[in-house]
Amino acid sequence: MKDDIKVDQVLRLAMYDLMLTLYNQGITEIHMGGLMRLMGVPNESAIEHDEERVILDDKFVEYVHEIKKPVPAGQTIH
Repeated sequence: MKDDIKVDQVLRLAMYDLMLTLYNQGITEIHMGGLMRLMGVPNESAIEHDEERVILDDKFVEYVHEIKKPVPAGQTIH
């Protein structure tokens, strides 16, 4: 169970990093099915999200920077 949580966290951070990279290149609207394919999700699963879009703005950038700050030992973020 703990391993699944760690994998989810790593994947979530990788997705945020990819979205930040796209934002820094001037892309402010992300096609979720496309993003999932870039991350290696099979087309059969990603196709279910082809109509979803995420808008990236300065608040998104602040959020990602905030969640990537180091957490003191023994403290958990929810």
